[in-house]
Amino acid sequence: MKKMSKFLRGGMCVALTAVMILAVASTASAWWWSPSPDTTSCQTKYPIILVHGMGFISTDVYPNSFPGIVEALEARGATVYCTNVAPIASTREKAEQFKEELLKIMAIDDSPKFNLICHSHGGVYTRDAISNLGMAPYVASHTSVDSPQRGSTIAQTMVDIASISPALAEMMLGMIPFAGDQDKMYENISNLSTNYMNNVFNKQTPNMPGIYYQSWTGAFRHYSLFYTLGYFLNSLMQSLSGSLDQPSTPEEYVAAMHKAFPALATEMWLLFAGYNDGLVPANSAQWGTFRGTEFGSWWSDGVDHIDMVNLNPNGVSFDVVGGWVKLVQDLKKKGY
Repeated sequence: MKKMSKFLRGGMCVALTAVMILAVASTASAWWWSPSPDTTSCQTKYPIILVHGMGFISTDVYPNSFPGIVEALEARGATVYCTNVAPIASTREKAEQFKEELLKIMAIDDSPKFNLICHSHGGVYTRDAISNLGMAPYVASHTSVDSPQRGSTIAQTMVDIASISPALAEMMLGMIPFAGDQDKMYENISNLSTNYMNNVFNKQTPNMPGIYYQSWTGAFRHYSLFYTLGYFLNSLMQSLSGSLDQPSTPEEYVAAMHKAFPALATEMWLLFAGYNDGLVPANSAQWGTFRGTEFGSWWSDGVDHIDMVNLNPNGVSFDVVGGWVKLVQDLKKKGY
């Protein structure tokens, strides 16, 4: 035992000595060397265009569509533009508006092509502009984040309800906390139904040769029937009594969405949509090269639809900004 103790003591001394040497070396070297800041890892060949989804516009102040994301990309060398279309409108109307936005950018930036990174409906109406409105020659890559490329179960449910009871559907549409022209809400939602996306839109909107398509999405990891029942019963009672509060500021819309998403996610789960972010099933968001589903930290309920664009004043349960940086860094590595 004495020999073993001496051996252990000797090993500990060697280990401690090594640690001390490394510590002194690192301290001594700190004054003459430090890693240079990352200012070029997102400096892609083609500029980045960030495209917002349904119910939002891109602004320079919170809550915008990409808070912290634009700044992080630009700090790492990316040239970034943001486009604006109507928050609520048909896919084609938004596609036409996006085309106009892209042409404006092309008038001030002589890049022959651009990398589109699109959230939610943005990933759909940009595909329409690329495939059907002549924008394909100007697009190098198309990245969609939480986009209902094969439709939304929630949207299809609303369409089905409207076919049976238009009055009930209208009341339910009034519970949806999306900013924009409410008269166009049903048209916007019906364009994102699973039937329309799979049987009409996708058949008319093929991927275009020479464009790199990829996708990424988030999803809840937990689904609560009790929360869902409570949320919908409370919303129904408020709607019937005329006391349902409608958001009026961007902050209120964001808060209302975060409150609604767990209930919507559970509804879709019960409708066999599988893992989803509260609006888009994970399998619907897969388009082109799929980069996976983000569930967030193990202790969280998961990631909802607007967590994926960092729109949560209480913080997101994973490094969402880092995820967007990685998207762009990979585009650079691929030569885009």
